[in-house]
Amino acid sequence: MNNPYPIDWHRLLRGVLVGVLIGEAVTIVLLFLFSCMMAFVDLPLAAADWMSSGALVIGAAAGGFLSAVISKANGLLTGFLCGALFCILLILLSLVFHSFEVTAFFLLKVTLSLIFSAIGGILGVNRKQRKRKY
Repeated sequence: MNNPYPIDWHRLLRGVLVGVLIGEAVTIVLLFLFSCMMAFVDLPLAAADWMSSGALVIGAAAGGFLSAVISKANGLLTGFLCGALFCILLILLSLVFHSFEVTAFFLLKVTLSLIFSAIGGILGVNRKQRKRKY
């Protein structure tokens, strides 16, 4: 049985890798902004956990969105792969910089980043194209 919608693995892989890099950049910028906010505004220390989770989720969604825009097909798969690579990178960085513990909050972060990255992938494929006027 022939698949009427074959997967272009080269475009998918390129989209996922670029999406992860852009998602990480968005996360780093948001973490910087949130750390500046924590430095200048008297917020409780528990707010740092939720701000870091928010930055992670927004970065994962941005990465999933851009990976799907680049690959132009299979938004759910592209976004999910981007989120999975995003989470693997998060785990590796956690192992490098401090002791790694699997907690309920960590599992919540991973789950939310996978979900929002997949949603970003769906939105990236289904976005409207602008008509160019040349």
